[in-house]
Amino acid sequence: MNAETEFLLIDRNAIRQALTLPLALEATEAALLKTSNGAARQQIRRALDLPGAAGSCLSLMYAALDDRPLFGAKVLSVFPGNFAHGLASHRGGVFLFDKDHGRPVALIDGGELTAWRTAAASTVATRALSRPGSSMLTVLGYGEQARRHVEAISQVRPIRAIHVWGRDLAKARRFAESLSVDGFETEAHRDAGEAVRGADIICTTTSSKQPVLFGRWLPPGVHVNAVGASVASCREIDLECVRRSKIWVDYLPMALVAAGELVEAIESGEIGRDHIRGEIGDVLAGIKPGRAGDADITLYRSLGVPAQDIELANLVYARAREAGLGTSIDFRL
Repeated sequence: MNAETEFLLIDRNAIRQALTLPLALEATEAALLKTSNGAARQQIRRALDLPGAAGSCLSLMYAALDDRPLFGAKVLSVFPGNFAHGLASHRGGVFLFDKDHGRPVALIDGGELTAWRTAAASTVATRALSRPGSSMLTVLGYGEQARRHVEAISQVRPIRAIHVWGRDLAKARRFAESLSVDGFETEAHRDAGEAVRGADIICTTTSSKQPVLFGRWLPPGVHVNAVGASVASCREIDLECVRRSKIWVDYLPMALVAAGELVEAIESGEIGRDHIRGEIGDVLAGIKPGRAGDADITLYRSLGVPAQDIELANLVYARAREAGLGTSIDFRL
């Protein structure tokens, strides 16, 4: 096969063989640093709303990193309603090109890559903002991201107990039971307010259009990862949650247009823009302080940024080539 036309298809199984959690955390932290220091050239997510469940859209994200050989774009269909049918909600791919001549070099499963980088970003933020001794984790939601957040966060904090809430109590109970097999003390709750009582860390991983986490519930010292709402029409947290929290985001330009609860709070005058402390990359770099005391309520508002996808895609591509993973095809354009 001609090297100039060789193209690598990397499916989810190849990604799982190529990645480990420590590698994903390292790559995600690097991407968040580059987002804040300017080494990542990117724009905000472009989304075409589609009919169906709230948040259904065609999503386009693209970036180039100054110190990585490949640039590219991720195109996904996002169908939150798929979960009810046992299907993945994010489907698509990351298309990579080389910087020398713009040659297409790979197509990587975008849903699997998104799943890795989303949980990894929350984990990096949790390591930076939560109290080191945090041992009780509450997860609102019971889908793939809920499970991945448990698996990842439990590697950086001494998680002992996990409390679960979801709209379907039976599914929440099954999810909690599956986690207990790994040695966690677990409990599923009918009421979300009960689930977050006494929590050290809360992760919202739903696709809800209306808030599922309310500020009046937040215990002192808790850290929140608000993950599931990726478009402005969806909200997982209410305005009181916004008001009470010290808020950090992954990419400020995108948060100001796509984080619906932040946009609403600013436009209504509930908060000023300076209520958002800044990007998590500045905390990771030591430019801005994160948690100031044990009683602080910190919140990481995750939307996912193109730099995360392209940083991780560069890593997956390099490791797949090295290990002979994926499928090579002759691709002429």
